[in-house]
Amino acid sequence: MRTALLLLLALAAPVLSSTAAATDVWKWVDEKGVTHYSDQPVAGATKIEVRTGNVVDTSSTSTSASSPAASPSAQAAAPAYRNFEIWRPEPDQSIINTGGQVNVEIRVEPSVLPLHQLTLYLDGKLVTGFPRNTLSYGLSDVSRGAHSVSAVIMDQYSKTILESPTVVFHVRQESVAQPPVGPSLRPPPPKPTPRGAAANKVLTQQPTYGALNGGTPVIDPATNLPVATKPARKPGKP
Repeated sequence: MRTALLLLLALAAPVLSSTAAATDVWKWVDEKGVTHYSDQPVAGATKIEVRTGNVVDTSSTSTSASSPAASPSAQAAAPAYRNFEIWRPEPDQSIINTGGQVNVEIRVEPSVLPLHQLTLYLDGKLVTGFPRNTLSYGLSDVSRGAHSVSAVIMDQYSKTILESPTVVFHVRQESVAQPPVGPSLRPPPPKPTPRGAAANKVLTQQPTYGALNGGTPVIDPATNLPVATKPARKPGKP
């Protein structure tokens, strides 16, 4: 039977196409290790196909088909970033009297790959105007109140690879409308008070010469000026 089967395979090989199976053949190995072939199903046998010039084992074919080679994108998978976080500002940190200036520092290990992109978000909005994949941001005009920052690493297809934990911080800025209060602040000095009612009385007319100099002067008609009087001589002096 084995000789007849081999002859059948030799005659069928030239007329078979490269895609169509010529016949169904089963292969098995007996207890002595001898390999057998048959065109009839046998218990424990493996079905094989006959193609042009080749005998293909369906068992190995099905195994290879079920395990395709990894795609290039899978082989170029993203590296395992060991650390990715925002370390400045710290969680719940209060930033006081900086005029809206806030510094954000990011730590990532290993460094961001050239095909990947690191972006920063403030209160859910993308932060722009900084170099690509920078790890240090100087934010300005950050208003008073609570804010949140988070960072994201994306691949060349804008697909998110890794996202850092969100950090919430607080900006406090003193203002004239809302001055600071507290026991360490000194109260303003009291306003000066007048000594009496006459201290703030406004004069309604110019005082006379006599009122200012203690008497009525003698006016020289030629000069229209007060005449200077000579002091009285003391007794015993010429």
